[in-house]
Amino acid sequence: MPRFDLVIGTDTGVGKTIVSAFLVGKLAGEGGIPSYLKPVLTGTSMSDPESDPSRCKALSGVSGLQVECLYVFPEPIDPMTAAARAGMRIDPRRIRSEVGHRASSSHLVVEGSGGILSPFFPDGRGILSAFTPGDLTRARVHLVSHPHLGGLSQLLTSVRLLSEIGVVPTIHLVFRRWADPFPLATSLNPSTLRALLPEYEILLHDSHPSPKT
Repeated sequence: MPRFDLVIGTDTGVGKTIVSAFLVGKLAGEGGIPSYLKPVLTGTSMSDPESDPSRCKALSGVSGLQVECLYVFPEPIDPMTAAARAGMRIDPRRIRSEVGHRASSSHLVVEGSGGILSPFFPDGRGILSAFTPGDLTRARVHLVSHPHLGGLSQLLTSVRLLSEIGVVPTIHLVFRRWADPFPLATSLNPSTLRALLPEYEILLHDSHPSPKT
């Protein structure tokens, strides 16, 4: 398995696409040829300008960025259930094979769906189970959450889960797009996390990044 970037989140709507666009832009700025893969897209279509692939392409500002999805389901529900309701099954072997193939010819950014344990496959396992432990330790794993009240427990639980399989992710905190009713927690949580997780890189991101041109 070639190296690739895997973006996963503690929940849905935490900013995985913003981080994916940041990584795509960073790879392009370093002289690489990036590409983007969303293995499973639910609740929309590839042509929707508000879909994750469309937003990643716009926000990254990378001209001609190749964006792909392997499975697309119109209902806004978890991948496993969306596939079952469409009479399909999501194949983890296909996801791993496509990631390996695409990562061999470009700097690939893979964006997950939902949270870290959102069910993808018929047995209820999540996207991490599509890869071997060796795949994941060679990948650059990015864990996305938010710095607001209620985020600490989700993020620390996800970090513990990843540590059990030998993965030390870069942590990305994305500020939410709506008014913050608990600004004190938001101001303190990043430093609290840095104190609790001194060995982890923790990056902060604007919730309203301007599309790059």
